[in-house]
Amino acid sequence: LRDVEKELAKSEERKKAVEAKKYLDGVEALVNKLDDRAGELLLAYEEMKKLCASLEDQKKEFAGVVSDIEDETGANFVTKKAEELSSSIKSIAQKIKMLEEEISTIAKEYAIIRKKTKEEQEKYKENASKYNELKSTLEKPMKEAKEELEKLKKAVDPMLMDKYAKKRENKMYPVVYSVEEHGSNIVCGYCKMELSLSEASKLKTGEVIECATCGRLIYRKK
Repeated sequence: LRDVEKELAKSEERKKAVEAKKYLDGVEALVNKLDDRAGELLLAYEEMKKLCASLEDQKKEFAGVVSDIEDETGANFVTKKAEELSSSIKSIAQKIKMLEEEISTIAKEYAIIRKKTKEEQEKYKENASKYNELKSTLEKPMKEAKEELEKLKKAVDPMLMDKYAKKRENKMYPVVYSVEEHGSNIVCGYCKMELSLSEASKLKTGEVIECATCGRLIYRKK
């Protein structure tokens, strides 16, 4: 069963399908983020355009009254205000240009995302289909292995079987190991850590215990 699981897990079709699914699952959040930013930019753009138009109207009004003002002080004041308006209009025009550039960048990002999304959809569809075909060819040996395991479970202590099942669910493999005996020292067959006297005593009575270091189920051969 483990061999079949490994064959399925390492298949290129599965890897490609998982990669495509991961992108497709995340693309909605990416698009929503772009939507929010695009909305902010368009609102700012419209406000800037209105402000610029309003300042242009004020500038024209000042320009129209300069010739009608007889005293120099008044003329200088109006001229100064017109220059200030011109400076403000220039500054706003630069901001509008920057907004236009960012809006253009977002539009390009949308186009890239649309293209990428289409490619990933096709990639997922193709590889998911191939993976399912592979999976179907392995269904028989998987079923046979699982049926054999179900038979073997009946001969195992239920509490011990429950421990084994939980460790397998957590992707631990292999779960069961025999210990190694080096003179009076007993070590875990997997991680090679020496066991305590109390653990060694339990093993000698035929008990199966958990290694305190690696968590494997360990036993002593008769």
